[in-house]
Amino acid sequence: MKGNDLEQWMPMIWLFVGIIILVVIGVGAIYMAGDVPETIAIKYADPANWHSLGSDPEAELDVFYLYDDVNVSDISPYETNVDVSLYEIHNRVSDELTATVDAYPSGMNNYIPYYRQVTQYAQEADLPIIEDAARMIAYADAKAAFHYYMNVRNEGRPYILAGSGQGAEYIAEMISEWFGTRPAYLKNLQGVYLDGKLQSNDTITELLGDKTILVL
Repeated sequence: MKGNDLEQWMPMIWLFVGIIILVVIGVGAIYMAGDVPETIAIKYADPANWHSLGSDPEAELDVFYLYDDVNVSDISPYETNVDVSLYEIHNRVSDELTATVDAYPSGMNNYIPYYRQVTQYAQEADLPIIEDAARMIAYADAKAAFHYYMNVRNEGRPYILAGSGQGAEYIAEMISEWFGTRPAYLKNLQGVYLDGKLQSNDTITELLGDKTILVL
C-alpha cells in the first residue's frame, strides 16, 4: 500500500480501532458490574435445556448444580461457547457428571441446566474480548437457569447451590451479586459446595458482606 493510500485509510483504521476499544470497555464494565443481560440466555422454561429438571421430587432437599468444564475441542474446535443443542454435548455432560457426582451428597432432587460454557478455544484466544464476551454468555445462562429454578420450581423448598470448574465461579458470582439484596434466596439455602467442598460461613460471608448462611 502506497503512502498516500495509507493516509487515506487512516481515519477508517482509527475508527475501527476505536470501536473495538469501546466494545472491550463496554463488555468489561457490564461484566464487572455483574449486570449481565439475561435476554441473551437460553430459555429455561424449555425442559430440553436441562440435563435434570427435578430428578426426585420426594427428596427432602433440592440441589442446583452447574457442572464442571466440558472439553468439546474435538466436536466444535472453533466455537467460543459450548453449543448445548448438540446431542454429543449432552453425552459429554453426562460423562462429566458421572466423574464428579461422588464429591456431592446423594439422594437430592437435582436441577442441572445445560449452559454455554466458555470453550478452551475462547480461553486461549489472543484477544481478551473474545473470552470476556463468551464468559458473559455463559454467566447469563447460569443466572437465567437459577432464576427459573427459584421462580418456578423451588416453591419454598430447602436447597443447596453447587458448582465445579466454571460452574463454581458462576455460583460464587451469583451469591456476591444477588444474595445480599434478595433475602428470599437466602431463606432456604442450606449450603454451598464449590468444587466438591462445602463452604464455611466465613467464606460465604466474604461473598455476602454482612449476610450469613446456614451450612449442613
